[in-house]
Formats: sequence, C-alpha cells, structure tokens
Amino acid sequence: MKIKHTQSILFFLFATILTGATVTYAQSDYLDPDLRVFIESPQPLSTNANIGSIRGWAVHPSVRVSYVDIYVDGEFSFSVPVGGGRKDVEDAYPDYYLSRFSGWAQTVNFKNMTNGYHDVEVRAYTELGGYNSANQEFCVTSFAKDFISDPQEIKLWQTQRFHVWSDRIVFEGLEVEGRRWNMELSWVTATQSFEITQTTVYEFIDEYTEYECVPEE
Repeated sequence: MKIKHTQSILFFLFATILTGATVTYAQSDYLDPDLRVFIESPQPLSTNANIGSIRGWAVHPSVRVSYVDIYVDGEFSFSVPVGGGRKDVEDAYPDYYLSRFSGWAQTVNFKNMTNGYHDVEVRAYTELGGYNSANQEFCVTSFAKDFISDPQEIKLWQTQRFHVWSDRIVFEGLEVEGRRWNMELSWVTATQSFEITQTTVYEFIDEYTEYECVPEE
C-alpha cells in the first residue's frame, strides 16, 4: 500500500510539471484584523461566584467564522463552535457574513477557580484559518461549596436591602451557606433575560462604591 501511495504522489507531481499547473495550499493561522471578536460574559472586572458562561460573538465581513478557542490564564480550556442565533449582532453588522449566526457560549463553573483575578482570552478562527482574539479580566469570589444542592442554604428572605442601582437589581446581604453576599441581576440582551452578573462579599454599597477583588473579611 505504501508503494502504491508513493507512486500516486510521483504521478501527480510529474503531471503537474508537464501541464504547468500550480499547486496551492490553504493559508492557516494568520492574523485577520477584519475578524471581530467580542466577549459579553464575564463582564469586565466582574466578580463571579456561580456557574455561568463565557459567551460572546464573532463575525467577519466575507468569511464564515468556524469556532473559538477559549484560554483561561493562558491555559487552553475549551474549543466551541460558532453559530448561535444573534439577531442583535445581525442588526449591528447587517453586511457581515452570517452575522445572524455569530454567537458562541461555554458553560463554566467559576467556583472551581481560585479566588482572585483571572484573564480569559477568546481566539476566533475563520474557515480559511484567519484568527483574531479578545481578552477580558474578571474576578472570582467563590462560595464554600463547588455545588450547593440543599436549597435551605440559600436564604433569600435574609436579604437586608433590595434596590435598583444604575441598570442593575441589587440584593444586599443575601445569605448563602451562612455567609452574606451582594448579588446583582442585570438584563442581558444575548439571552433576553436577567442574569447574575456580580456576586461579591457583603458590604454596604452606594453610587461611589468600587468593588475589590476578594476583599479582606
């Protein structure tokens, strides 16, 4: 079988020389500045203590975007196909190729990560091998358990203050596993729903509050 395979290659090369044909190879792994990549979640410098997602979209003016590779703190974590329905992206980029199907998402348990700052890089690839990337820094302040199975450990009724701040609904002093937290819900266009976009150790907040990553207790 190897002899026949070698003979086939030699015949192909010989025929190419005789006919003057040229052999071309698809270019791969080249930076494509026309490729747009956007990370919607986690939000910049947000604090996460839940099972959430790394999510966003990627579009190109003339080429299909095939998939994204996700790196957390420089380590490869996931490879995710691109193709989720995104009418909002189509509205923003109506002339981009398949912009209506430009979404991508990966479920992540942030509670499995160490407390503190982390960096996520999302590198998108077109079907021709062109790529571009986006980065986002976020924070993790985890609950005690990786998975809370007992609903009795979530005491929503213990919330000390409930209010609307900017575009968010804020629960201050929500009790989880005997410890108090601040939890913020925000409207997310991509999912057309309210989602937990910030979970921090409890403190009184106002319009001047600046969150720290894992504040000292």
